[in-house]
Amino acid sequence: MSNLLDLSGKIDPMSVALFAAVSEAAGSLGIAFLVVGATARDLIFELGHGLPSKRATLDRDFGFRASSWDQFEKLKKLLLASGLFKETLEVQRLLYRGELRVDILPFGGIAGTRREIRWPPNGDFVMSVAGFEDAYRAALGVRVRADPPLDILVASTPGLTILKLISWADRPHERQRDAIDLAFIVERYLDAGNNERLFEEHIDLVEDENFDYVRAGARLLGRDMAKIGSPDTLGRIREILAKEIVDEGQHLLIQNMTPAGILSDEEGERRFDELVTLLRELAKGIDDWFPSHGR
Repeated sequence: MSNLLDLSGKIDPMSVALFAAVSEAAGSLGIAFLVVGATARDLIFELGHGLPSKRATLDRDFGFRASSWDQFEKLKKLLLASGLFKETLEVQRLLYRGELRVDILPFGGIAGTRREIRWPPNGDFVMSVAGFEDAYRAALGVRVRADPPLDILVASTPGLTILKLISWADRPHERQRDAIDLAFIVERYLDAGNNERLFEEHIDLVEDENFDYVRAGARLLGRDMAKIGSPDTLGRIREILAKEIVDEGQHLLIQNMTPAGILSDEEGERRFDELVTLLRELAKGIDDWFPSHGR
């Protein structure tokens, strides 16, 4: 695994033990996996670049590239047989050592062409896994333990942004935490290892007469998302953003991007305007790389 982000010695022991248990079980079945969700956010931003999020979480989210429900059920049974995990009332969630909530989400061949999973036995709980293949292909290698070495895949920031946008749109009234994370990611993208790239590879953004550091970061993030996203995934992302950046839109995503919602005072209006602008820059960045999208 080349270009590793070495976080060994920085991750809490329980999380390292969890990564090791998941890696052993998945590896024994030949199932690839990656870390997603708030865990990926914290590994990259907080531990990798010293940018802590104010939104703490006890969740640990994993995506498993499974070919069938039979293969995925074998993985789940293997995790439970270790004695470290227990089932919960939620089909996608296990409890690790009685403390950490662990979401296990299958994607890949198991999802079919519609890129959604219908959980057994009745198939009445449906989840979109659109974007997971894109995130997997562009995942970042992370060393979580030095001795013996343990390397895992973690969703890169562009991949994580894709997943969070789609996750929020799948259940907008239940996934405000994804919207809050989106605001955090978009506003700090340059500071998370992308500052030099802006000046070395995207000088056109710097030379813009209306240059703004944070807004340039949002546009660069959009370009990076476009590089890794499939046409179908990018079409979905553009569809989500288009509803938010028009003046007459409902702006539900933007309302969800602030923990207390958008206030009606002057400060709230400024925050609202800035978030709309950042989402517009994100969409522009996608169009920079794929001009045919959204035009």
